[in-house]
Amino acid sequence: MATLSARSVERTVSEPVAVILNPASNHGAGARIRQRVEAALSRRQVRYTLHVTEGPGHATQLAASLASGQGTAIVAVGGDGTVHEVANGLLQSSGEPPPLAIVPVGTGNDFYRMVGVPRSVEQAIDLLRHGRVRRFDVGRVRWSAHTRYFVNLLGIGVDTEVLRQRERFHRLPGLAQYLAALLVALARFRAVHLRIHIEGGETLAGEALIAAFTVGPSAGGGFLLTPDALPDDGKLDLCWVRRLTLPQIARYLPLVMRGRHTQLSEVHMRRLRCARVTSSGEPFRFEMDGELAGQSVAELEVELLPARLPVLTQPDAHTRRGVPTQRTSRGVSPVETG
Repeated sequence: MATLSARSVERTVSEPVAVILNPASNHGAGARIRQRVEAALSRRQVRYTLHVTEGPGHATQLAASLASGQGTAIVAVGGDGTVHEVANGLLQSSGEPPPLAIVPVGTGNDFYRMVGVPRSVEQAIDLLRHGRVRRFDVGRVRWSAHTRYFVNLLGIGVDTEVLRQRERFHRLPGLAQYLAALLVALARFRAVHLRIHIEGGETLAGEALIAAFTVGPSAGGGFLLTPDALPDDGKLDLCWVRRLTLPQIARYLPLVMRGRHTQLSEVHMRRLRCARVTSSGEPFRFEMDGELAGQSVAELEVELLPARLPVLTQPDAHTRRGVPTQRTSRGVSPVETG
């Protein structure tokens, strides 16, 4: 597996660190874990300030106001949605964003697996003393007068309906929750008519079950949607799946869970730095890191920002790859640019 040494940076984390805690994460698990987080910080004599979010979007506001660029770490306590909001606040800064530390609490937690952060509270807090700051790619998406960043996934298609249905299955763990919501979503979803204009002149067009731009390999709590994706390679990975019948979906779904779907004729994989997505029918919904956008759009501009987000990881962490092999051309058609 490739290491992140080329994107590693040594930087002292100054104190006090700022903790942004989402009490609603994973249906109240964020609130329940608060005492453990504070106790772990106190045992290590880490000075900190605690900021508890009060609703959607608040973590972005807090992170933007706390981003000083002077090395003070921002600790996000929550799931992928919390990390998404905090990262957006940090990336709004005109200067160098402070390093992001993560205490994973959510249901999906694809980002913490991607960057190699420990699952336990104690080990995650240990990184404030013994971790290493490494830089990861992020995606930027623009529509109308809006700009947002995604740290792992921009999804269009059936996964937007999955997000609408997940609340019904909140008692299930991450991957099981996604699968249950997917079954309901498939009964309601209509394929979207898209055109994806890729750098270099290539265009993908047609009815899509899903079009996903990813930084890392997994989405939905463990689906290896883009198994060869690396979060520090300077490229986004695109998985475009054409409209499928229900029997096809049932047959292919186990392959997606293992990252073995990339050779299917209905699946198109690309690596790219930028793309423009347009609707050839009705406006479409989209989601970023498991957070559903509040409006339908007719066009999106997507691009990669290399090595933009500093994250505290384990000193010996490796880039997480979906499969234990080197990147090959299997199922992947790189986009050549001039």
